[in-house]
Amino acid sequence: MGTAWIISAFASALGISIGGGLAWIMKGFQRGFGFIYSLCAGLIVGLLFLEMIPESIELGGWIILAIGIAIGLLLFQYIHQLMDKITIITDSHQKDIFVRSGVLLAFSIAFHNFPVGIVLGPTMGTDIGGLMLTTLVLHNIPEGIIVFTPLFLAGFGIFTCVFITAIITLPIALGTLLGQSFNLGIPSLLAFMINLSIAIIFMVAVKEIFGEAVRNSTLLFSLVIGLFGFGIIYLYMNFSL
Repeated sequence: MGTAWIISAFASALGISIGGGLAWIMKGFQRGFGFIYSLCAGLIVGLLFLEMIPESIELGGWIILAIGIAIGLLLFQYIHQLMDKITIITDSHQKDIFVRSGVLLAFSIAFHNFPVGIVLGPTMGTDIGGLMLTTLVLHNIPEGIIVFTPLFLAGFGIFTCVFITAIITLPIALGTLLGQSFNLGIPSLLAFMINLSIAIIFMVAVKEIFGEAVRNSTLLFSLVIGLFGFGIIYLYMNFSL
């Protein structure tokens, strides 16, 4: 029981790290910012609509989904305004967009991982728990791609990868520890927490990443590449489950 949180953190870190490695490789094959922005936006939207939103609806239903997303949108606006006021990271507009997108995505996915850990905790050591750990690794791979792609394009390297991985995996370790110790798991509350992260991640994808893609290329090109990214997630989800 005492090692359950370590196992869940390792599984999450493994998936995130694999995704980070793929993001590093993909960065080397980019053909202009428009392509990588559009692809990343498509990956994110695919992850939301094919995994996170169905997960939330199953836990809490449509009403909790609507409430959580509405509050999450307000939270995104607050965070966005706060970052605009206090954060001056680079002297490049494009790098600033990359960094802001990567940071927002990292914290949003970390927030999403906490209730996932709570759900995982009580099942640790069972057949269902083993299946959930495998699923966690597989589903963290595209999350690693969408988090690290903008950060790598901003010029960050391996130490940033390690630091961000720790930020993302810490909540799932804490959630697993709490879930196993106290058998927590109120479905509506967990769904609400997931919905907050869904709203923030969606706004980052649309406002920060896809908007910048259109500014660097054309709307048609961005849509086509975005749909391609969505298709990658669709195939990945179908072949990995």
